[in-house]
Amino acid sequence: MRFAIYGSGGLGAYYGARLAQAGHEVGFIARGAHLEAIRSNGLKILSPLGDLHLPSPTATSDPAEIGEVDVVIVAVKTWQVPEVARAMRPLLGAGTMVVPFLNGVDAPDNLAAVLGAERVVGGLSKVFSLIEAPGVIRHFNPGAYVEIGELGGGLSARIEALRAAFAGAGAEAHASTDIRSALWKKLLTVSSWAGLGALARSPIGVIRQMPETHALVDRAMDEGIAVGRALGYTIADGFKAELWAFYDALPVEATASMMRDLMAGKPSELDAWNGAVVRFGLQTGVATPVHVFIYHALLPMERRARNA
Repeated sequence: MRFAIYGSGGLGAYYGARLAQAGHEVGFIARGAHLEAIRSNGLKILSPLGDLHLPSPTATSDPAEIGEVDVVIVAVKTWQVPEVARAMRPLLGAGTMVVPFLNGVDAPDNLAAVLGAERVVGGLSKVFSLIEAPGVIRHFNPGAYVEIGELGGGLSARIEALRAAFAGAGAEAHASTDIRSALWKKLLTVSSWAGLGALARSPIGVIRQMPETHALVDRAMDEGIAVGRALGYTIADGFKAELWAFYDALPVEATASMMRDLMAGKPSELDAWNGAVVRFGLQTGVATPVHVFIYHALLPMERRARNA
């Protein structure tokens, strides 16, 4: 299959490199020093699943240089989605799938509003990776999870083909018959602790260990689950226990991208994470006091970053 990775950061570049390693044709869309380093020195992946070096991958800032592909993996920040949707048109052929791997629940619909609902499928990933240096991706946990599905539910041949491609590239890949519910649960996976971690300027190891912050995360989970159920999403009774098991298995120093952006004074995905829980809580009439506090307390940092 032919892939374009729109946003070659920690997530996009990692999966793109693994897909290329598995024999797929992959073009990377990047910018700045990261793009120049990939062009000059190739793309390096440092991972507990095995290091990888692509010596001369196709890398550009211009989608037209890649041309039509079978699949566009969107791995940018949520606020960049409208711009990216307009810019990716040279990548789109008659049957091109567009798969957003973004935290939050709005990206598929935002893309569909510009590109057409028939092109867009739902996708999520659980992987801890980041740009360690220009042209170098550090992957931390010994795993990479991908889930994809049709936004309207059910299974399809194109979803199965994409699942097989990711599985062949070493990911734990699943086809979902209810990707909307899966996307909401993924949102809770990050929003239940990342904003609190940014406020406390502390990684997951500290947040889960201290009784005070542990209790706040637990309450944030309850709020998000209640909102999701009010929206009609399927969330099993054991989901909170699964979340805690996931958090407890993370490395002590693990952080989330929103935390890193906020603490570095950069624009973050605050509106798409804690802000989304607050917004949908208001829509459904479900109280979300922990998320409201986190969201409102972080807004000054977010607005300073965006004004800058």
